[in-house]
Amino acid sequence: MPHVLIVLGEGKKRRQWVEAFGARGVSVGCASNLAEANERIDAESFDAVVIDCKIKAGRAVEFCRQVRHLVESKGGVPNVVLCLTDASEVLSALEAGAASYVLPDTSPEELADRVCRVLAEPDGKAAPERPMAAESLIPSPRAAHFLASLCADVAQLQQETVRLKADLKSERSKRRKVQQELRQAEAAYHSLVENLPIYLTRKDLDSRIVFANKLFCDEVGVRLQDLIGKSDFDFFPKELAEKYRADDRRVIETGEVFEDIEKHQTPDGQRMYVHVLKAPVIDSEGNIIGVQVVYWDVTARKLAEEQLQKAKEAAEAANRAKSDFLASMSHEIRTPLNAIVGMTDILLRSDLTAEQREQLEIVQNSSEALLDLINDILDFSKIEAGKLELDNRPFSLRERLGDAVKSMALRAHEKGLELAFRVEPCVPAYVIGDPGRLRQIVINLVGNAIKFTDQGEVVLEVGCESLDNRSVMLHFAVRDTGIGIPKDKQKTIFAAFEQADSSSTRRFGGTGLGLTISSRLVELMGGRIWVESEEGQGSTFHFTVRFPVFDDELIEDSPATLADVRGLKVLAVDDNATNRWILEEMLQNWEMHPTLACSAAEALELLRQAVRSGSPFHIVLADMNMPEMDGLQMVSQIRSDPELADTKVIVLTSADRPDAAARCKELGVLRYLTKPVKQSELLNAIADVVVGGARPPAERKSPRRRPRRPDRLRILLAEDSPTNQKLGVALLGKEGHDVIVVANGRDAIEKYKQERFDLILMDVQMPVMDGLEATREIRRYEQQLGRHTPIIALTAHAMKGDRELCLEAGMDAYISKPIQVQELLDTVHSVLTQRTLVTRKHVKAARKDEPRTSGATVDWDEALNAVEGDRELLKSVAEAFLEECPQLLKQLEEALKARDFPVIQRAAHTVKGNLRTFSVQGAIELAQRIEQMGREKSLDQPEPLFAELKAAVEHVSEQLRAFMAEPE
Repeated sequence: MPHVLIVLGEGKKRRQWVEAFGARGVSVGCASNLAEANERIDAESFDAVVIDCKIKAGRAVEFCRQVRHLVESKGGVPNVVLCLTDASEVLSALEAGAASYVLPDTSPEELADRVCRVLAEPDGKAAPERPMAAESLIPSPRAAHFLASLCADVAQLQQETVRLKADLKSERSKRRKVQQELRQAEAAYHSLVENLPIYLTRKDLDSRIVFANKLFCDEVGVRLQDLIGKSDFDFFPKELAEKYRADDRRVIETGEVFEDIEKHQTPDGQRMYVHVLKAPVIDSEGNIIGVQVVYWDVTARKLAEEQLQKAKEAAEAANRAKSDFLASMSHEIRTPLNAIVGMTDILLRSDLTAEQREQLEIVQNSSEALLDLINDILDFSKIEAGKLELDNRPFSLRERLGDAVKSMALRAHEKGLELAFRVEPCVPAYVIGDPGRLRQIVINLVGNAIKFTDQGEVVLEVGCESLDNRSVMLHFAVRDTGIGIPKDKQKTIFAAFEQADSSSTRRFGGTGLGLTISSRLVELMGGRIWVESEEGQGSTFHFTVRFPVFDDELIEDSPATLADVRGLKVLAVDDNATNRWILEEMLQNWEMHPTLACSAAEALELLRQAVRSGSPFHIVLADMNMPEMDGLQMVSQIRSDPELADTKVIVLTSADRPDAAARCKELGVLRYLTKPVKQSELLNAIADVVVGGARPPAERKSPRRRPRRPDRLRILLAEDSPTNQKLGVALLGKEGHDVIVVANGRDAIEKYKQERFDLILMDVQMPVMDGLEATREIRRYEQQLGRHTPIIALTAHAMKGDRELCLEAGMDAYISKPIQVQELLDTVHSVLTQRTLVTRKHVKAARKDEPRTSGATVDWDEALNAVEGDRELLKSVAEAFLEECPQLLKQLEEALKARDFPVIQRAAHTVKGNLRTFSVQGAIELAQRIEQMGREKSLDQPEPLFAELKAAVEHVSEQLRAFMAEPE
């Protein structure tokens, strides 16, 4: 049995070789390295040695020589078979005396067969097909070199062949995968174009069809194979086919996608609207080789859009008709109402019997209710149309709220209710906003509370929800002890025309618009409104609003006033716990020392105890209406007690008793105040009592100064209604003015040219010539004379834009009918005061520059009206404007560049609010447009708009600086 030594490392390959030799009847010995092989060869005789050249990388030839030498030294046959690592080693192996060799890809079986053939040869020589010895194959060094080179090339070719086979196999695999993906993509494409509800065709450069989906084939009634090569002229009317051809050419020439909604007609004559998309077809070289067309039916959508447009136009027409109707009805209702209200007021000022006065008061109350109804409807209409805008001016919060609540006092007192209001100390004295609309909300809520409360109290409380240096979020609460609201009605009462009791037998009247209007106004002021109520337990209406804080440093109560009352001991007597609590808080805020009593008897005992202790009270605040012993009875006992007779008393009353004033004077009561008492009223009353007299108004800085009334005036009244003519003459005649009446605008112009007047009252709507045109004509005439006569508009119109029309025509002020006597007199006196006349030069100066910055002229009349004629306050507001607006404009400019929409909206809104104080209408509109851009997050060339706004603000600033430099 042949005996073979295998020189091979441990592992799977070694086991495979051993098994292959064993299968052929060859015994095997193994060595892992050269040293071990030497030992085995020295100890045993082997017929052949198989050497794996990887065991000694790079030393195969050396190893072969050593093994052959060992075998020959023992007299054996040098049969060595080398397992090469590379074909380039063949020649070197043969030169080293290898009997045979195998290449790296030879299997164990082939190796065993090769060794067996070597052993089968006589003298240990290999078979003829393989070289056995270098001496027999290489006759010369040159031939050996050639053979080595040839073997290297063969080895390289073998390697390249193996690589190419592998690459070919990989390429075939990739090609099969790509072909499969292509077939899947084609299947998906065909599934898409065949199942989508669209018509699809592809055309060549001559607009001939090269492909179409089934939907298109069905539309033209032709199979795809018969459709190829045809054009639109084969299926559609000539004018349509020509249009389609022109659209195809446009896509091919421009390479751009064409899209349109157009009329389409099928071959069977059916007309429809289709949405068309045409795109160029591009080959792998980037060349346009045709057009792909898709279109789908949008007839239903197109018809719906047309119907929607018609409905929109109809709605707009209806809205215009509604606005015109409201304006017309407002005018028609206000005109007779003007006479009713005016004449009633005149009669109430005359000597009347009790019965006549009662009847006239009923007429007056009914007229005011009707006027409130008209105003509610107009406000609701403005809100619904999104055309109600808020004013923006500084005002005293406590004063305005006090005025609003006091205006409801009579209604509350007639029902025997306590009406009170409390403002927390943390609430700023002055804020910037719309005092009129805030008053409207408060009156709506307080009025409702009084209406639905039969006994108990109605209390308005105001506190701070949040406060910083720039703004305050105020929390208002109107609490009552009335009938309450059922749970199922609480969510609906803020809807239009809704009431908690909507039955035909309901006890309480009203339109149901008050809460709706209040809700919308609160939203416009950046707040919210809600209600908490239990049926039979009363209700609390809450709302929040945000106001910028106005620096009130210059207009606070004089320190001297507070110094006069600081440290006073005050006894407050009231049977109502809420009133006692409010009085205590106010007195403590003024650093007084209040003591509270809930009855007259308790108050008298406290007064006596204080006197006996040597620390008497400085002043007593006594409620007039208390059970068992009222306030006047208590004062009577004070005066009859020698220990208490000199006590200073201020009476607070919630009832309008005819004899109250006379009785107070008789009892030595120093002040008589009607509840609810404003803080300013109470503080002034206490200070006046302490110092022994009222402080002159000029000594206190207040934003509520009233202008000095003018002397006898010559007034031209242009009014076409005989009733209103008589009313105007009567009202103004009572004030000592001379009134000349004309019936139309043309007569007003003629009369003005003939005589000199101090003032013109101009009705807007008159025959022959209306008031607007007459005013324009008078202003043109005045330019030649170089004078300016104030003109006040009188109109029953009350819609948005009426005031602006009057001011644009050249009028100085605006009064809406029905005319309230006090409003008319105040407006007349306002336009004729010296401070208003002084500001005329600002208006004229601004008008010279108007072409440069149109709409940037300060309306000084409105600005002064906003601060109620207080020039000092207006200068303070102007100073704040000059300080803040440049910063706001810089912030707005940066936000526009960064496209920061929230900041754009906020900054533009604040600029708009500052401009409103000075009624700069053009600039306000510019700021509003930028604010709208920020709100809608759509900036359409804002730079020119911002530049115009910046120029307008600078022009306003110039006017304000000139105004501030003016001497007092």
